[in-house]
Amino acid sequence: MSTPTLDARARALETTAWGEKFHFFQPRNIVFWMFLWLCGTGVVKGWQMFSPLSGYFGRALLIASVVGVVSALVWGWWFRFVDRYERQPISLVITAFVWGATAAAFAIAVTANTALGSLYGKLFGQVWAQDWHAGLSAPFVEETAKGVGIVVLLALAPRLVRTATDGLLLGAFIGLGFQTSEDLLYSVAGATEGFGAHQTDGLVESIATRIYSDIISHPLFTALFCAGVIYLIGTPAQPRRIARGLALIVVPVVVHGVWDSMLAIAGGTGLLVFVIMLGDAIFALTALWIAFVWAHPREAHFVRDVLAPEVESGVLTDDEVTAAAGWRQQRQYVKAGADRAERKTRRHIIRGALDLLSDLAISKGHDSDDVLQARAEITRLRSKTAPVHVLAES
Repeated sequence: MSTPTLDARARALETTAWGEKFHFFQPRNIVFWMFLWLCGTGVVKGWQMFSPLSGYFGRALLIASVVGVVSALVWGWWFRFVDRYERQPISLVITAFVWGATAAAFAIAVTANTALGSLYGKLFGQVWAQDWHAGLSAPFVEETAKGVGIVVLLALAPRLVRTATDGLLLGAFIGLGFQTSEDLLYSVAGATEGFGAHQTDGLVESIATRIYSDIISHPLFTALFCAGVIYLIGTPAQPRRIARGLALIVVPVVVHGVWDSMLAIAGGTGLLVFVIMLGDAIFALTALWIAFVWAHPREAHFVRDVLAPEVESGVLTDDEVTAAAGWRQQRQYVKAGADRAERKTRRHIIRGALDLLSDLAISKGHDSDDVLQARAEITRLRSKTAPVHVLAES
């Protein structure tokens, strides 16, 4: 039986394509072959760079690789945790990561950065190029190389890359892939300094520096840039917002440029370097927070539409649906619990509501076994404590 809320749910699921699968193999899609070509080129170039070091510097290369994998797994887990609503298929996430680690890093960025560095040296002299090359090359070359990745994903999965949040999260994985490759490059470079006479010391120092700087690095830059691309292009789920799009594209370029140029800007003054670094980091994190604030209303609107019929049927309450649609709302809802036990139950109910959202997306709104089980779990959780509305009235 059709009702306004069920119709709204169907429209939301159709618009967002939540729950749909990603099929990587698309032989009739020219972008698929472009992806394979550029990523393959990146793998070959990366191999050409690292394979000559596998002998004498083999241990350093192995340690840097292990650290890089562990770091990527930790950051990847965090990004998946932040993906609050229906998560992107893992195959699409891996595709994003591979683009950043291979095509963007080795096929495009390494070549273009080297060419620009040579050009700057010829035009302005080697001293100037040494000071400003990184800040006036990497932000434009690398952000563009990574940003192309979200366009590639749009072409490979047009129904799955729909909202600014999709741009933020997939962009983070593109940036994570790039960061993993770059960290490996810098770590090995540290080990090879001084002809490898102190490769362990150089390796440890490089790894420590990269781990520290990765807090404000490519995942953040690319998340902002790719969200900006989504706003610029527009999708069925995200109306075009040109001003927002341009702002989110320009900000990471500026932040990246300042980050890479802080020594030159500060003129070697240690205190000024720290001030610039701190200010740049605060600005970048603030921009990321604003990007999520901008993206949240669209996502929250779709969450409410999908879960609205559950309110009508008594499975969830209005407050629970509101809490499921945002981190701040969830904290407020959980904090309002009368005691620790109820706050714990409320937290589990919200998690159950999000699981129900995921199951409804996969079943396209139908009552599948997983949907029925998710509803039963919410009912079981609610029975462990007094109903929320009774507590509110008492």
